[in-house]
Amino acid sequence: ATQALIEAHTPAYVVSCGFSGGLQPELQLGHIVMATAITDTHGHDMPLSFTPPAQLPSGVHAGRLVVVDEIVRTSEEKQILGERHDAMAVDMESLAVAQVCRDQGVGFMAVRVISDDLQTDLPPEIHSVLAATPGRRIGAALGSLWKRPASYKDLWRLREQALYAAERLAKFLDGVVEQLYESIPSD
Repeated sequence: ATQALIEAHTPAYVVSCGFSGGLQPELQLGHIVMATAITDTHGHDMPLSFTPPAQLPSGVHAGRLVVVDEIVRTSEEKQILGERHDAMAVDMESLAVAQVCRDQGVGFMAVRVISDDLQTDLPPEIHSVLAATPGRRIGAALGSLWKRPASYKDLWRLREQALYAAERLAKFLDGVVEQLYESIPSD
């Protein structure tokens, strides 16, 4: 998808943004992480050209992201990942996008919002709900409710956290896009 985007639109920058799990205790729901490097659990490591300012606003952090192949659900898994990879947050997409941008000579930035902090375990149903295709997610959610009616509270809380995090990310990205636009030389 990144390759197709670059070929069709020739952007100066690509910003990979989305939700992330916090891997450090100081990261809270709604905090922003700007990646300075991306690594994965297979040993691939990519430093990024982004250098954070000396003073970041409250709730904004800069550091390494670790990319994983599947959802990291428990606090224990998050703690191990954070320590093993010296990472601030976990996501599932940024490294692949960064590699395509690097290969094509396109600027890249990864911005993530914390949707679940280090202490938060995601509900066990999260795997079946998010693994389902969009058309089948409602069925997966209903199946989860059938098997464990109390999952309603967990899934609703997760929804509320995602809405809050998405709002924080959108506000932050307004400023990022404006600054990136202003940095592009005019022809």
